[in-house]
Amino acid sequence: MGVLKLTLFHVAPVSGSASAIFYKQVERGNAFLRPHNLRFDVYPVAGSLDLDWHEPLSSNGRVGEGLAQRLALRMAANSRYYSNDNRLPVILCQINGGGGEAPGSIGQKLDWLPWVVLDAYTLNNDGLTMTHEAGHCAGLKHPGFSDLSEPRLMVGDQAMTDNIMAYGTFDMETQKFGGRTLIEPWQVDAYRTAYFHSP
Repeated sequence: MGVLKLTLFHVAPVSGSASAIFYKQVERGNAFLRPHNLRFDVYPVAGSLDLDWHEPLSSNGRVGEGLAQRLALRMAANSRYYSNDNRLPVILCQINGGGGEAPGSIGQKLDWLPWVVLDAYTLNNDGLTMTHEAGHCAGLKHPGFSDLSEPRLMVGDQAMTDNIMAYGTFDMETQKFGGRTLIEPWQVDAYRTAYFHSP
């Protein structure tokens, strides 16, 4: 079985919830990936490494202050724990506007290999946000027709909402996105050729 190697970090303000959040993200991700002979290999085995960081990240992480914050946070993670075996850093923090991100991935070339930042307060209930963001770090895109999107995840002009690289079907009553259940063989191949994969 192939492994996707991760190093888990959290910032000080989310330390109280980090263990539970990462446990859910790893367990749900493994349940999703296991039928495709993939699983997450995390360091540390239990918990996550703390980073001395206290401010929320700005909502726009591609330019200006927001990008500078993400690069500084990535440097802090590298200083806290350096691994020469190409592990994917995943940093649990607070992001103004919420969500998850994969800095340095699709259409963004930085001095670091892609990494993941997750907002501790707005993760999808399906527990697959980390798996989704790791997909971006493996080169996978959201559904769509632009240069930064994936047309194979479109059926006519509709996105395949239940695919791992979508957000799940939106429920108007609860105002939440539902679970994702689908992955295509070519997407599995992308995880298997990612820099953080090991046979």
